[in-house]
Amino acid sequence: MTAVSEIGSRADTKRVADLRERVRSAMERPAVEWECPARIDERFMSEPLAVRKARAIALKLSQMPTDLWEGQLFAGSMTLEEPRVHAEWGFPDYTTEEEREAAAERGLSIHNVFGHIVPDYRSLLSKGLRGIRADAEAQRGKAEGDEEEAFLDSVLVAVDGVVNHAERLAARCEREAGSESDLTRAAELREMAANLRQVPAGPAQTFWQALQSVWLLHMIFHATMNGNAMGRLDQYVWPYLKSDLESGRLDLERAAELVDCFCLKFNERAETGEGQQPEAREPEHVDPSRRTRHYTSSQIGMHRDSIDATNHWLQNIVIGGLTPEGADGTNPLAFLLLESFRRNKMTNPLLAARLHKGSPQELLDAVCEVLKDGGGMPALFNDEALIPGLERLGIPSPAAREYTNDGCWEVIIPGRTDFVFQRLSLMLCLEWALNRGRSRVDGSQQGPDTGDARAFGSFEEVWQAFLVQLAAMVERVVKAVVERINDRSTIAPVPLLSALVDGCIEKRRDMTAGGSRFRTFGMLGESAAHAIDSLVAIREVVFEEREATMGELCDALDVNFEGHELLRARLLAVPKYGNDDPQADEVGREVMGAFADLVGRRAAEHEAVVKFPCGVGTFSWYIGIGEGLGASPDGRRAGEPVSSNFSPALGRDMEGIPAAILSYGKMYHERLPGGAPLDLRLGRQLVNGEEGTRRMAALIRSFVETGGSIMTLTVADAEELRAAQREPENYKSLRVRMGGWCAYFTMLSREQQEHHIRRQGGR
Repeated sequence: MTAVSEIGSRADTKRVADLRERVRSAMERPAVEWECPARIDERFMSEPLAVRKARAIALKLSQMPTDLWEGQLFAGSMTLEEPRVHAEWGFPDYTTEEEREAAAERGLSIHNVFGHIVPDYRSLLSKGLRGIRADAEAQRGKAEGDEEEAFLDSVLVAVDGVVNHAERLAARCEREAGSESDLTRAAELREMAANLRQVPAGPAQTFWQALQSVWLLHMIFHATMNGNAMGRLDQYVWPYLKSDLESGRLDLERAAELVDCFCLKFNERAETGEGQQPEAREPEHVDPSRRTRHYTSSQIGMHRDSIDATNHWLQNIVIGGLTPEGADGTNPLAFLLLESFRRNKMTNPLLAARLHKGSPQELLDAVCEVLKDGGGMPALFNDEALIPGLERLGIPSPAAREYTNDGCWEVIIPGRTDFVFQRLSLMLCLEWALNRGRSRVDGSQQGPDTGDARAFGSFEEVWQAFLVQLAAMVERVVKAVVERINDRSTIAPVPLLSALVDGCIEKRRDMTAGGSRFRTFGMLGESAAHAIDSLVAIREVVFEEREATMGELCDALDVNFEGHELLRARLLAVPKYGNDDPQADEVGREVMGAFADLVGRRAAEHEAVVKFPCGVGTFSWYIGIGEGLGASPDGRRAGEPVSSNFSPALGRDMEGIPAAILSYGKMYHERLPGGAPLDLRLGRQLVNGEEGTRRMAALIRSFVETGGSIMTLTVADAEELRAAQREPENYKSLRVRMGGWCAYFTMLSREQQEHHIRRQGGR
């Protein structure tokens, strides 16, 4: 490992330095929309819908630009450099009017492609698309009925469309080589053409080809409405790099340049223009009666968060972790990817590091050095918690050890999983329990009437009302999922993705129709810290210390604590989750245990169809989530943001980061295999120099050993963030963690900026 760790001391190649600067410059220029074909040819409209969808994929790929970024070593771009044409937008229609109307009645359209999947890139590299195509052809004799025949046909059409696009790119490389005066660059272009004629049609033979094959499929998925992640790139690409290094086909310096060029490709479509700057934002009209996620989340308003997420496309790469056999999988490619992320100082690709008790110290140190640069990447995933949780869910051990994330942080098995999720607000359930099932924001009846909370005579009555509300919410979600689980397949099948998801070809069934090996629906608890703290406050202030009645508490909540400052101060003073307090943490365990129990009981009867892993998450929507909640018994005022993911409530973790990690580690993570991130902040002064690296590495070790599932660490100072607000032009590379991804701080809404400053300890 020593030679690899020293790669950080190398100088950038001229190519990489130039490309990095040009990519940054291009981000600031507005993109021009590419004119996508509107519709597939009418002669195909008599074919089955799945085949027509594949025709639409092939049509778009046949027309997409093949221009190359000058000097790049990888072909295939959604966004060109000059002119800055952007070809991600648009997709040819392939449906009839009757199909569209029928889908609309169920709230669906051709755009209901969820993404959030990791394709089976290992099979892509070992078999190539022609090998996968042969697998589909071999199933023809087993097809039962028109639907299975149509699925196999759709795979063939989609795969052929990709191979043809690769041929178009190869031809473009050859044309440019013919007119290139620089002999070295001409040779590179010819090798790029040769790579594209080998992959993705055939198996990868070299490291360069492996990266080209994976990049091209990733780009094509995103260009055809399927925003998918990369998964464990260091695991499935390392054998090709290892072979090249051992044979002398390339050295580590050349490998590093290839990795740098590869990582820069993910940023070609990034935007940091005037439209993303906070002063250019139009105020959002927030309608409290319009919530997201079928009224199971308290989030209201989407416009601000959508703009904040402009540069988030689920482009996550995972490094490290155990192999399917249970050995440590750390390899040199992980270090090359970390170093590339550190040098580029961009938001893509996202990085996550899988760790376990046996992870080498050299990997932890390298992770820390990248984290110290800011941005909250890589996110840290704990094999010691997540693998047992997945096994408990019924995932076989070798597959569980292969877990990755879906592009944000939700845990899935790569290349084998159809995944969707929904957020269920724990705090909203408690609000309903204390208000007869009604919202305190708009008064609408959203949950069952569990009685007048003013008359509750014990904490047990509060708890039972909360459980009734939570059970009703879980019931509603599970019922809707099971009833509609295959609906997407009727209007938005995914034939190309299905070709790269294990089980689909064997079953002769699209992923959206149940073809994948595993099918999971994440049940993610929202605003968990506030629900925990609120229940602790009710138990102590109302029923143990008798310092207020339930009527007085409800009155205070009704008026957002106006005139009830003493009661609010008392509610704020009780023990809070995140301080390693036994009382608060025990309530936290009860809440998470009850959530997992309710989901488990309701989901058990559907286990053969879909699994329902639990987790906790807000993603980057903690401001909108708070806007949809009234005042809460933990002392939080109406409309204030909630804490991110499973982090302690803002300003309530008074005992420091180690205490927050200890509290978090107690929260039944073996029952939260969907993931439940703890998002923490570190001041730069705490991690300076080698001593700071050792301190941070020890903190990460404690996270692994205490049993938490996912942790993120953002290094920044409040003063630095304030300076970035004043002088944004001097802080263009400053990045912050956004719940599941990272963003350029100066491109965030003013509300988000202020929230990050407060989280960092500023005022």
